Amino acid sequence: MDSRLFCCVDGGASNTRVALYDDAGRRLGLSVGGPTSLTLRGAGAWQEILTVLENVARAVSLEGDYLAQTHFGIGLAGANNSSQRELFMDAAPSAGGLRVSTDAYIAALGAHGGAAGAIVIVGTGSVGYRIEAAGRCRLAGGWGFQVGDEGSGAWIGRQAIKQTVRVVDARHRRPATALHRAVTTCCGSTRDEMLDWLWGAEPAKFAEIAPLVLECAGDGDMSALAIVTEAGREIDALAEALDPARNVPLALVGGLAEPLDPFLPDRLRNWARAPNEEPIVGALMLAQGRAPDETIVWKNR
Repeated sequence: MDSRLFCCVDGGASNTRVALYDDAGRRLGLSVGGPTSLTLRGAGAWQEILTVLENVARAVSLEGDYLAQTHFGIGLAGANNSSQRELFMDAAPSAGGLRVSTDAYIAALGAHGGAAGAIVIVGTGSVGYRIEAAGRCRLAGGWGFQVGDEGSGAWIGRQAIKQTVRVVDARHRRPATALHRAVTTCCGSTRDEMLDWLWGAEPAKFAEIAPLVLECAGDGDMSALAIVTEAGREIDALAEALDPARNVPLALVGGLAEPLDPFLPDRLRNWARAPNEEPIVGALMLAQGRAPDETIVWKNR
């Protein structure tokens, strides 16, 4: 095989999308695998990426040492941790080329076609990101589940479970609602059952509770509405940190961006617009060398 291939990866805390493109930029195939967040998987994320890539390669009848012609453009959650990113890159297989960025960077590239603009990712985790100039980027949030991810699926799930364990303890000041009953159906109604569910729970497991919260909020459950309304305020705060004047183009991306839309503050809904393309297209720009190296600015200017 003489022509180049481009493997484009959008990896997060719940799943990973891997697409393969030919030298003309035509998508040959796409498959979805498990989490590859560097915060959760570190350099071990390569195993998942290569497994999913092999599935795509088989589906499109690629044979031989195709990795030698493959140029990787990879955007991963947790890649803003420079030490983890370096370890991941050091563990890379031999390939035609490799460029690694944060998942937020490829999302912003896709959302605005490589032009300046801002995004907020609302998925298992949350992060705000703004491309100001060629490769110069500003980051807000992205601190991880332990201290951040406000407004995300994992955060929403955790808030619901925190309320529910108080119900189990009879410490909740208001009567149990449909939300709490839904959570106990999913996670257990006794202390032992809840502790078993919580044992070793990663962010993606908490994010599985978010659809229950959104469904209950849509039905008017006051406890659920309090959680999703607060989630909307947190997402708005991430966006405002990127541009207090609210002048730059902004897109909301991620699996929860659309479901949460009815609960966002009006000023955020009026500002945000649909992204031009999905993050995997930003990963293609990265793989093809059509995007500058990511330079993150940690402090507001």
